Amino acid sequence: HESQFDPAARSWAGARGLMQVMPSTAEGFGVDVSELKSPEENLDAGTAYLQRLQSLWEDIPDPDQRTRFVLASFNVGQNHVEDARRLAEKYDADPDVWTDSVDNYIKLKSNPKYYNDPVVRYGYARGSEPFQYVRDVLDTYQMYRDLIPEGEQPDQAEQGASTG
Repeated sequence: HESQFDPAARSWAGARGLMQVMPSTAEGFGVDVSELKSPEENLDAGTAYLQRLQSLWEDIPDPDQRTRFVLASFNVGQNHVEDARRLAEKYDADPDVWTDSVDNYIKLKSNPKYYNDPVVRYGYARGSEPFQYVRDVLDTYQMYRDLIPEGEQPDQAEQGASTG
């Protein structure tokens, strides 16, 4: 979404390529940082990371909510999302629901009152970015789905696998 299909795209934080993969993430999946401009290598690293995140969030019971946790983690990192879950739980919100729950607490991770809270282990995050990223990616996904004729759309099981 963020690369706008530009394989040479680079974010302010250093994410690179089509899937905006961080160099450290790419290295963790065996992709040389110098290869991140290669669409194939970038897609391989990004897809492997999404699959890893999918398995890390398998405890989220609702597949649509799980997809949101995966996308947020892809954007800001799993640790910041875990912090937001702990904040949600502390303030009596559902830590297994992204929408109108954990998403509100990820936004608050840019506020000292929240990122200095004892339940927060990973400190400050620009929480409005993953909040908006999840919305933007899902809106874009829906826009593309709307372009596919009704009989050619993937079934629900394929849909969950393809978005997260």
